[in-house]
Amino acid sequence: IVEMDPGSFRTFDLSYYKLVLKRRGLFQSDAALLTNPTARSLVNQLAGGSLASFNAQFATSMEKMGRIQVKTGSAGEIRRNCAVVNS
Repeated sequence: IVEMDPGSFRTFDLSYYKLVLKRRGLFQSDAALLTNPTARSLVNQLAGGSLASFNAQFATSMEKMGRIQVKTGSAGEIRRNCAVVNS
């Protein structure tokens, strides 16, 4: 078992973004956040901002994700490997 957010896995805070900036993210997608100037800027803003601001932005993001239409029936698929479309 590997923690995504070592030292802070039981709290919902900004430490994940601070680890990403130190290139200590667990996933390839974490490292990819630093290769795009827009994404890097957002990570810097989140890591250097207040927890209250992060919580507000997170809540807005969750609301947006809640409006995504779920694919049902034959319109979607459950992948055997999430990184690869089933063949």
